[in-house]
Amino acid sequence: MIRKILPLCLTACLILLCGCTQIAPVPPQQVTTSPSPMPSPVTPGTSSLPETTTVPATIPTVTNATVSPTPAATAEPVDVSGIRFTRYADADFSMDYPGSWNVSRSTYTSTICRSTEDFRCYRNEIKTIGPFNFTEDAALKKPSRIVTFTSQDGTLKVVAFISDFRDNLVGLYHINPDIGWAMNRVHAIFPDVSGLAAVGDYRYDRSANAMTFRYTVILPVLSEDYPLAYASENFLTVHRDFEFVFMTDNENFVKYRNLRERILSSITPNDIV
Repeated sequence: MIRKILPLCLTACLILLCGCTQIAPVPPQQVTTSPSPMPSPVTPGTSSLPETTTVPATIPTVTNATVSPTPAATAEPVDVSGIRFTRYADADFSMDYPGSWNVSRSTYTSTICRSTEDFRCYRNEIKTIGPFNFTEDAALKKPSRIVTFTSQDGTLKVVAFISDFRDNLVGLYHINPDIGWAMNRVHAIFPDVSGLAAVGDYRYDRSANAMTFRYTVILPVLSEDYPLAYASENFLTVHRDFEFVFMTDNENFVKYRNLRERILSSITPNDIV
């Protein structure tokens, strides 16, 4: 009997103990999970990294300019044999000159002028054209014709100054062919210069219908137009008054004597001579 009751008692005790020690169930915790960001779709051939804009640095363009040096104008050779000459010709005259020289033509209309203590006539004409008598001459027509030949370096110049005689003087115009005429002419052009001190190497020739004068002028150191030096070749023909000057300075005047002679001796007036 006792054996039957004992298991029942033990069972009851276990049931009681289980009821007393039962732990209340803990409600489940709500866990909020942030959704992971979906990766942006990657297009084949592109990077998924954030794009950055790269501004290229501006590099200044440096251009090395190529400057071609202007060739310096060279002086004429002293030896005439090293110069190539060209023949100039027009209705008035013909003449040999170095082929590298520049040639220009112009005219001049003479006027009457009287110098004073404060004013010297024709100063500008003498400097820009040459040492000629620019005053009005009743025996000559206007205007006069000018042909200028200038070396490349500008140190040498030959100028032709040509005037026509008035119709009533054709074949009748003459001058006294002595050196005094040349001296007076130089003093008239340069009032501060004595013709006696400046004029040299005077030569005169005469043909049937023409007179030819040649002389040199070297201006003294203290004169206004120093260091001008020139040689003058004059032809008085039936219809025209020709005057040619080879102009330079004192140093080149001596240096280029052969060239001066070569050019002036080649002049041929186109008139009855």
